[in-house]
Amino acid sequence: MIRLMTDPVTREYLGGAVDYASRQALELSPLGLTWGRWVLALAEDDTMIGSITLGYDRGELELSYALLPEWTGKGYAAESCIALLGWAREELDDDHVIAISQTRNKRSVALLRKLGFSVRKGLEEFGTQQLLLERSLRERLPEFAQELQTAADPPPPTRR
Repeated sequence: MIRLMTDPVTREYLGGAVDYASRQALELSPLGLTWGRWVLALAEDDTMIGSITLGYDRGELELSYALLPEWTGKGYAAESCIALLGWAREELDDDHVIAISQTRNKRSVALLRKLGFSVRKGLEEFGTQQLLLERSLRERLPEFAQELQTAADPPPPTRR
């Protein structure tokens, strides 16, 4: 988890790497309401590959996810998002969910669009352009995560 939060490639579109002390203070803060943060792990050996969160931001249900660089582009984000959005659809009273992505993060924007999100508005946060996307929780979700990741998608970020 520390690597996920401090890896500069993973955090490139998420406001930058967070130092350990700052991350620990955020995690211990009583501020905010969340349904939880889940670790994404491989079924065969429990290797951690990322995390996914469902919480409230701006007074709305928000989906957020991050994968370590070596695990991007393999369908894991899509599979995880479909599972968590399906759970939210069945268990929560919310009508919609939002996601925020930097406009430069073309892979994430492409995935969110394939998951049925549409752009509500652009905004500037953390010194860069962001997109606030939304989708209804009542609309049907894609069934196969593998179809969401294609060779036509933008390449993953690379280490600088």
